Amino acid sequence: MEKRVKAEDYASQLPQHLLHHILSFLSIKQIIQTSVLSKTWYQAWNTLHILEFDFDDIFKQNRAKYMAIESTTNMNIQQLYSFVDQIWLTRRRQMISLKKFTVIMPWSYQTPSMSAIDQWIGYALESHVKELKVKPGDFLNNEPVKYMVPLSVFDSKWMQVLCLYRSKLKLPFSGNVKLPCLKKITFEFVDLDDNFIRELLAGSPMLEDIYISAVSGIKELHVSNLVKLGKIFLRFPDLEKLTIDGPNLESITLHLRIEKHKWCNSVNLGVSCKYLSISSPISDKWLNEQLKRLPHLENLELYFCPKLERIEISNPLVSKLFINRCDKLSIVQIDAPCLRYFTYIGDIVSVLSSLNRITLSEVSLHINSKNMDITWYVRLIELLANLNTSFNVLKYVFRSWTGKWIVIPEEARKMVAPPLSYVKELNLKLSGGEAVPMAQLEDAMSWIAPHAQSLIYTYQ
Repeated sequence: MEKRVKAEDYASQLPQHLLHHILSFLSIKQIIQTSVLSKTWYQAWNTLHILEFDFDDIFKQNRAKYMAIESTTNMNIQQLYSFVDQIWLTRRRQMISLKKFTVIMPWSYQTPSMSAIDQWIGYALESHVKELKVKPGDFLNNEPVKYMVPLSVFDSKWMQVLCLYRSKLKLPFSGNVKLPCLKKITFEFVDLDDNFIRELLAGSPMLEDIYISAVSGIKELHVSNLVKLGKIFLRFPDLEKLTIDGPNLESITLHLRIEKHKWCNSVNLGVSCKYLSISSPISDKWLNEQLKRLPHLENLELYFCPKLERIEISNPLVSKLFINRCDKLSIVQIDAPCLRYFTYIGDIVSVLSSLNRITLSEVSLHINSKNMDITWYVRLIELLANLNTSFNVLKYVFRSWTGKWIVIPEEARKMVAPPLSYVKELNLKLSGGEAVPMAQLEDAMSWIAPHAQSLIYTYQ
């Protein structure tokens, strides 16, 4: 006779804080499903300090229910929003504080009114929410639309993280921002103005992390008196003037289209910077002077800096250097003894060093040009040979769409010796386009590095 083993619900015996931790990794749909398992799980759901309503995901996962016949769809969606209202009412009665509230709303579906979203955000603020994320869709009935953020969002003594996407404020902004505990802001595709951003920075003295990308309406930005600020990311399409005074900034990303260097003389990167990424029409003089003032710099990235011609890197701690399409660049002087990873994308440049063969773990090259004649290929070989003699490179990675720049013509091969005679590992990574035949690639790689112990080909 078989013995039946009684199933034990061990999960329900876990302490509530562990159940909360488990639920924090689940979607709202999955959380609701667990709440019917037992009274313990139901209680855990009702007291969870995180609420994330990703309606975009809910609608996509239930297309039959929310994208069928219009009348049925609207009824189902309204029932869903009523369910959200009921969740809030239950939590308000229990006076449960809230750690995080997220609402992701695709306008392309039948949506609640703006006032309903305002009400949910109001409930979150009443619950002393510490992290608020609002991410509406782009279009409603094929028309661009942005959610109007209620001003109450900017008056909270509890909020620590504020993330706004595709939103706008009532402009011109008039009022005060009071966010004394705010540590991080993320604004992306948000309509602002100079007065608001000035009030925001003045009313958020504890800011540690600023991320502002693709916002419109800001002409001038002055960042100062934020002693805890350690990370800043700025990507502006129409900024005209920038002032930064960040003595404790460790991570700085500036992707700006400001011409005539209006911001260069008013930017103090401090001395604590470890990561610096710039995409802007900066000058050689400004960049090289700034680099000399950054003794702790470890990672430098330069993207689309159209006026750079000569870069001089002598920072003692720099270990990673990334240069991408700085079209006028002709000389890269590397005197950084700790450099280990060098990535270069663009036309041929001269890479120089006054130090004795710095050991580089990896050099990644994606060379491209509109004029790839025999003279160009000779210069390419000279670049590789110079890298080989000036640095001790453990691995080369060649990147290309088709592999064309790697196939050295026979005429050029007869003029010079193979450039990477002592390289042990050479990788080729192709990524799209009509690739050069494998036989030609293998021949080219074998000529470039005739004694390589490892030749690896990868198609991405």
